[in-house]
Amino acid sequence: MLLNAPPVDPPKLDVPAAIRGLEVERIHRAPGAVAWFDEQAVSAALAPDMKVLVTPFQGGNYPGSDQHYTEVDRPLREWADRTGTTLIEVEGLSVSATSGGGFGPSDLPELRQLTSHYDVTGAVLGMINYAKTGAKSVPSPPADPVVPPSAEQVAALTARLRENPVYVAPGRTDPIDVPVGLLAEKTGIRARVVAFPALGPDEPLVDYAPALAKEFPGETVFVSYGAWLDVAGPDQQILESARDYAYGRYEYATFARGVNLADRIGTVATRVADLVHRNPFARPAPPAFDLRHRIANVAPWVLLGSAVLLGGGALLAWSRRRVLARQAEEAALRKETALTAAELAELDAGLLAAPDGPSERLAAAAERQSTARELFERAGSAEAMREVREIAAQGRKLLAGAR
Repeated sequence: MLLNAPPVDPPKLDVPAAIRGLEVERIHRAPGAVAWFDEQAVSAALAPDMKVLVTPFQGGNYPGSDQHYTEVDRPLREWADRTGTTLIEVEGLSVSATSGGGFGPSDLPELRQLTSHYDVTGAVLGMINYAKTGAKSVPSPPADPVVPPSAEQVAALTARLRENPVYVAPGRTDPIDVPVGLLAEKTGIRARVVAFPALGPDEPLVDYAPALAKEFPGETVFVSYGAWLDVAGPDQQILESARDYAYGRYEYATFARGVNLADRIGTVATRVADLVHRNPFARPAPPAFDLRHRIANVAPWVLLGSAVLLGGGALLAWSRRRVLARQAEEAALRKETALTAAELAELDAGLLAAPDGPSERLAAAAERQSTARELFERAGSAEAMREVREIAAQGRKLLAGAR
């Protein structure tokens, strides 16, 4: 659910200037870069043939399907190949290497540390270690503490939220425009939103959301630090499931392109509404998916990229796509799209023909249909589309067992 216009784009990477910087520095930070890491630890870990480039989020600077590859990936890879350099790239919060692969957080606490502090220390050290040894996981550096707010802090924020349901703290510079009225109209969720800037090194994260939710009973409180989003309110388990789903579903946007907070809140709210307020085919809604325990069994592609959330210090499987590989992928995607559309049509027809009345299997099949329909619209690869087809097939199997 898109709630506002895209945010102002970050500076576009000047690739020739970045290459000039890399020729004289082991770690080069381009203008507009937001990620930080322990440079002393990273410098000590770098091999003589390794360098690190830190760049801004992509934003909307590369709208063409091959534009980012042509303007950024290819020239950086060609420079690295020509000079015999293993280049560790930190783009926004995404960490990868020209030698292949990428590293990200292995669980929700690590995800929160990275997105709330813009701290990529663990991912950069993991990427360096993988490039050296092939090890696919590393111990995570200690996370900064999460602390409860004081009574005075809660009272101050509560007063601000009573004046205006959206509060943007000093230092938060990206546009925050969450139309809470439209959100309530479209999803039934009454929201209060607090947006803080990303935290600094060693700065604790104040866990405001649960305390603020007590001040606004019946409403949902969203609290953001940087690219992280805490949520509290009615149906807490479903709220957290929906939040986790959003991070798993939009991993690439979170790390490489940058998060539009209003759209992230819209995704969470829409997911909650699908699970709680809507009743497909007049049947009871099934329990929400739990990102950490259930989606992997039903829709593993939701976690792709997904190694990022669950991969254990997690080496990501994606790498830079070459032009020929891209052409082959597009052909495969067209084929898988046709097969998946047919599977979804069969599932739709089966649900419409199913008898009314409460049934756990029918409710679960309706959930598979809802999930498959949503992912079908967004699947961008043949692999992703195959997973969508599998979700639809699971729905058909559930229907067969319900008869």
